[in-house]
Amino acid sequence: MNAFQPLDQVDAARVFVYSHTADDGLPPSSATIADHFGCTAADALELLKAVAARKALTLDPATGEIWMAPPFSARRTAFQVHGDRTSWWANCSWDMLGIPATLGVSARIEAHCGCCDEPMHIAVDAQRGPVSGDGLVHFLVPARQWYRDIGFT
Repeated sequence: MNAFQPLDQVDAARVFVYSHTADDGLPPSSATIADHFGCTAADALELLKAVAARKALTLDPATGEIWMAPPFSARRTAFQVHGDRTSWWANCSWDMLGIPATLGVSARIEAHCGCCDEPMHIAVDAQRGPVSGDGLVHFLVPARQWYRDIGFT
């Protein structure tokens, strides 16, 4: 018996979203997903709902488009991660460190302090982890409660 099963359409969409985001810096729109899978935009939005139901994405409640593909954000935030070829927005300070770790890349992180808006700069080496930068990360919400209101968290 083959241990590897083919991806279903929902898993294929998740893989496409994350691959696109890693390469392009932002998650794809439903129109881009529709083009990729040869379906209508409405079908692409339904596919995104199915991916979100598996807790792999957070959708914008107003539009149904991708809001977060953790650790990536589809919107400008106070946390920008710069790789050699691409830059990404992170949802939070946890995710700003998660992007280089997920992709296995060295990166420069530009962030702003949540309480005073002071700029923070962190260099991440793909081999050694964070190598420079000062700061303290404070998590206002305990991790077990993050998904009660992920937009606030």
